[in-house]
Amino acid sequence: MKLGISSIFLLGMIGIMLLLVFRRKVLSLVKQESKLVKSLQQKSWFHNPYSSGIVLFLWNTLMTAIVALLIFTLMITEIYIPYLHIVIFGLGTLSCILAWATFSAAWVGSKKSRLTMASIGSSFYVLLGMYGLYEYITLKPSYPGEDVFMAALGFMGVMIVAAVALMTCFLFIGFQKKEATH
Repeated sequence: MKLGISSIFLLGMIGIMLLLVFRRKVLSLVKQESKLVKSLQQKSWFHNPYSSGIVLFLWNTLMTAIVALLIFTLMITEIYIPYLHIVIFGLGTLSCILAWATFSAAWVGSKKSRLTMASIGSSFYVLLGMYGLYEYITLKPSYPGEDVFMAALGFMGVMIVAAVALMTCFLFIGFQKKEATH
């Protein structure tokens, strides 16, 4: 069975929707007693929603850059391993979700502070989406007759990925029922 790009995209969207529906189950996989959660809770910067939001922003930036670099490397080296790009996207998504779940489990503070951290951390995806939109709107052929369809499709993909990641990150971190314990 050969999967087309639309089939893979549809499977990915269904996966993200299921992830959002069952996010409490995913969040429960990260235990309060884990070393990483305890380590985050002991860091002084983590108790400030602005500094923890900036660290989350940097994590989102780093993971997106790593995934983009790996995909770009596959493209320029013309290495063809079927579906490797999907594995790379999947591993990048899983690492982000685990980081978001860890941040959510470790956070101890008010609902407002949690929303502040989530807003700052997920704002990377707003910037990424704006970049994709700008490039899409200003896309012009570099020579007469050049077909820019694939480039336009790529920028639309960037906007979709940014919107889904923004929503997922914000929901995972910003809207949890965990109450402050101090």
